[in-house]
Order: sequence, then structure tokens, then C-alpha cells
Amino acid sequence: MSHLTLLNIFGSFFARGAIVCLYLVLSACGGGGGGSSVATVGQSGSDNPPPIITFSSSDTLIDAGESVTLTWQTSNAASCTASGAWSGSKSISGNEVVGPIQSNQTFILSCSGAGGGSLREVDVQIATGGASVNLTSSQPAVGVNGQVTLTWTSTNAQTCEAEDGWTGPQPLQGTFETAPLTQTTPFKLTCFGQGTSAVVLLTVIVSDGRIEWQAPTENVDGTPLTDLAGYNVHWGAASRNYTNSTPVAGSETEWQATLSSGFYYFAVTALNAGGEESSQSNEVYRYVP
Repeated sequence: MSHLTLLNIFGSFFARGAIVCLYLVLSACGGGGGGSSVATVGQSGSDNPPPIITFSSSDTLIDAGESVTLTWQTSNAASCTASGAWSGSKSISGNEVVGPIQSNQTFILSCSGAGGGSLREVDVQIATGGASVNLTSSQPAVGVNGQVTLTWTSTNAQTCEAEDGWTGPQPLQGTFETAPLTQTTPFKLTCFGQGTSAVVLLTVIVSDGRIEWQAPTENVDGTPLTDLAGYNVHWGAASRNYTNSTPVAGSETEWQATLSSGFYYFAVTALNAGGEESSQSNEVYRYVP
């Protein structure tokens, strides 16, 4: 219905001497964040204009779990009330942060005054992109009974669930301090969005810096080894680039590293009584706490 037609109808009612007159205007209204609409109802026989409301959101398309700021101003209003995705009495002008928002929401603001009532609403929608999650640890590795703090964030997610080294529902973002760890432990986190899910797996290495190996029993030609004299443990910061070594007695099959804290590559060689050294063993990667 056009404004011209509405005025003509109102005029015809008035010409017939109607005592009670009610007018209703419904129109789409853009600007100020978009996605809003307005309805105005005026009191019959009143010389006061109905309230005028300007109502907007800082953003109308967000990722799940984000918040928005609602801002409003009015004129000709004495009181305002929120409904829809928020509630309660509101001042006749102001702003308010709402969230975190997990699904599409409509925020409604109704204001009344001497001239009647007005209503304005704003829609906030969740982006339809797939869920994603990021998980990090305060330390990649610890010594036995060490603890780490896990930190994670997610986007376009509605719920998150922990497994393996931790269990149960988790917030969409946060931190978690583990219990003392006695062995290398995986931590799995799955976050679910609208028809999508994302999984991340993080493993915290637990080590006491000890290197162990099996004693050789044969020479390279297949004959029995009868003159084992000892071992050399080789290590370095890069794979197969060993810058240090230390001798270990032949009766031992393990070595406790007492190095600066960090990750190292290790290999072991065997020595016979004549001082001949074997080729290097397979390489292991260890954390020294």
C-alpha cells in the first residue's frame, strides 16, 4: 500500500466523522548495520508523534561465537523494552554488547511514549563457512610429571568436545591446564558447526632424557661378538649431524642425558676390544627436560 493510498483512506474515515482513528505504517528500513525493520502505531486523537527509533548492530554477519554491539537512539519515547534474542527494560538511548552468538538471531526494541509505540528489529546472521579449530600447547614437551597449558580457538562452531588426554565438552575458546603427564600424550579436540566439524590433534612429548638400546650379539660377518668393550652415544641438534659424543661402558644398555633442555637427535655405536667402532644405529629423537 502506498503512502498516498493510506492518506486517502485516512481522509475518507475522517470525513465521515469517525471518532477513533488508528494508523499503522510498516516499511523496510536500511542503514545503520542493515537487516532491520520498523513498525509504528500512533494513538488516535493524540497531537504527540509516535516514537522514532534508530537501532543498529555493529555487524550483521559474524562467525559463530562472536559478539556484536547493539546501538539505539530514540525521540518521543518514554520507555523501551527488548525482546527476541535479548530482553528486559532498556534506556531510551544507549548501546549494549550481546553474545557470544551461536545461531541466527533477531533483536527487537519496542519503545512507547505519549504518541504511541514503535518497534524496530535487527537481524544478526552466522556465516555459513565450515567450522575450524586451532589448538596449541604452552610447551611441546615436558619431563615426567610435567604439565602444559592448552589454548584453543574456533570459528563457525557451536560446540566442542575433547578426547584422549582430556575429555568432555569444552567452550568454543579457552585454556586448559593438564594433570601431571607421565607419558607422551595426545590431545584431541573436535568442534561442530552447522553441518560441519573440524578436528585437531596435538601430542605433548614426555621424556626423562634417557636413551636405551639393545646390546649387539654378532659381528657384521655373522660370527658371535665376544669382545664388546663399550659404546659411544652420539648426539646433535640436527638429524645425522652429531656434534658430540660420550663413551658408555659395555655393561650398560642405557644412558641418561644431562644436556641443556631441548630436542636432540641420538645414535649409538658399539666398540670392540681393539677399538673398532661399528656403524651408527638407527636415529632417535628425544626431548631432554
